[in-house]
Amino acid sequence: MVSVVTTADTDAGKRFISAVDDILSPSLLKQFGALMSESDDDKKIAFDCEGVNLSRLGSLEIVSICFQDMEIFLVDFGNNPCPKIKEKVKEIFESSKVVKIIHDCRMDCDALFHLHGIKVNNVHDTSCYQTVLTGGQKNLNDTLACNGIRTNSHRDKSVYKRNPRFWATRPLTNQMIEWASADVDKLFKLSQIQLDKISISSKTRAVTKSTEFTKKARDMKVKTGLRVNSSGLFIGRGGVNVRRLEERTGTFMYQDGGTWFVYYENESSLAAVKRAMDN
Repeated sequence: MVSVVTTADTDAGKRFISAVDDILSPSLLKQFGALMSESDDDKKIAFDCEGVNLSRLGSLEIVSICFQDMEIFLVDFGNNPCPKIKEKVKEIFESSKVVKIIHDCRMDCDALFHLHGIKVNNVHDTSCYQTVLTGGQKNLNDTLACNGIRTNSHRDKSVYKRNPRFWATRPLTNQMIEWASADVDKLFKLSQIQLDKISISSKTRAVTKSTEFTKKARDMKVKTGLRVNSSGLFIGRGGVNVRRLEERTGTFMYQDGGTWFVYYENESSLAAVKRAMDN
C-alpha cells in the first residue's frame, strides 16, 4: 500500500504517525522484562529521498519510507512540510533503535540535515555493503540485479532533461509515485541477502562504511561552480579517474549540468581537485 502524506490530520498522516509511534515504542514483552523479546535489530525501515539537485544546495521534495509490513508512505517535504509530520520523520531517522536501510545515503543525509535539521542515525547502506561484498560501487538497479532482485522499471532519468524540477511537481503524478515507492520496496530483501552473504569481519567494515557515508557530504564543506578543462580525461572510463581522485583526496564530487560540486574537508584537498580539473 502506498500513501502520500501531506498533513497530520489526513488519514494517511494519522497512519504514518501511528506507524512511527509503534516502531519507536518498546514491545510489551520488553516492558515486562520477558526473556523472549523483540531485538532492536529487528526494527527496520527502508527509505529514500527525492529532490531537485538533492543536497543542501537544492531541495528535498519527497521522503519515501517503507515499514516492515510493506506499507509505504511518500512524505511531502516540498513547500513548507507539515511540522508534526516532519517531527515524526526526525524522530524515527534519529533513533538509534531503528535501522534505516537505504542505497547511497550521502546526498540524502546532506539535504535532510542542512535543510531540515534531521541527522540520520544507524544506517544499513546497501551500496556500502555491496562494495564490501563485491568491490566497486553500483547504482541501486545494478545492485538489485546483481542480487537477483527485480529492478525498478519506473526509473527514467531522461525526464530530468525535459523537466529538471521533476520532483517539485505537484500534485504528485502516477510516475512520481511509482518511481519513489519502487525505490524502497525492495530494500528489505536486498539488505537481508547482503546480511546472509557477509562474514562477521566484513559486516563490521560495511557498518563502519555506512556510518561514514552518513557524514560523507553532511559534515564537509562544499565548493560549487567548478568546471574542468577536459571532461573525458577528468572522469575517466566509467568514472574511474574521479573515484581515484576522491579516494586520494578524501573528497566527494558530482556533476550537474556541466558544473561540478566538490565536498571537501580541508583546503589542500580542494586544491588537489582543482589542479586535476585544470589538467
